[in-house]
Amino acid sequence: MTSVVDINILELANDPSKQCRICLDNDNPSNLISPCLCSGSQAYVHRKCLNDWRSKNANGQAFKYCNICQFNYIIETVMNDRKADRKRLLKYHLYVFRDLISIILLIQLIIINLAFLLKIVDKNSHHIKNLFPNSINEFVVYYLTAFILLMAIFGLFIFIILFYIGDLDRHNCNSTRKNYFNYNQESALEILFVIIIMVLICAFIGMFIGIILSIIILKKIMKHHTETLWLQQEAEKYIVKDFQERRHELENYKRNLPIEC
Repeated sequence: MTSVVDINILELANDPSKQCRICLDNDNPSNLISPCLCSGSQAYVHRKCLNDWRSKNANGQAFKYCNICQFNYIIETVMNDRKADRKRLLKYHLYVFRDLISIILLIQLIIINLAFLLKIVDKNSHHIKNLFPNSINEFVVYYLTAFILLMAIFGLFIFIILFYIGDLDRHNCNSTRKNYFNYNQESALEILFVIIIMVLICAFIGMFIGIILSIIILKKIMKHHTETLWLQQEAEKYIVKDFQERRHELENYKRNLPIEC
């Protein structure tokens, strides 16, 4: 009798009609679970796919609630194993370290490419190189210049955007622009000099703004990755209960009745 039941359960687990609602794949049907009130093609999901989705915690609810039927998952804690906890914690720190190194390497790649471009442009004139003492290594000269230029461009770009957004609130500047245009035609050299000075000032201001914004953005990115990676580890520790063979318990939840033990 036991063998017949086992065979029936195995056949049910390997049912080819089952499909993961996230990856839309029917491979590894034995790894599919039914964690919520969803039915039909939405009833099954791979545990790994569900854990990945929970770790993203969309709208701040995906970790505990189904995004389709809004069912509050029944969470089961995996047996407390200190060795497994240390392994999960180590994996979490490695992921955070990996993302941090990836971001740093990407920024360094951009700076180094810009440094080589500046070196090619400055090959004959040596204007950039002459700005630094001769004791400084040539690579360091162009690297520092590229870093400052990158920060200045980024900050100036942000500064222009902020200035443009603030300028949108001004509705009575048509006549002023017309007079300013006429003034440009009459005093082109003076206006060009003023523009150059303003660009340089904005570049220095933009560099500081760029550094501040870069730090803020970097912190937000790292915070996002940290929370996601931590939730990935938590999703492996606090797993969702599978109601695949106990759909009647879900019906009790649906009717707000206590689960039959």
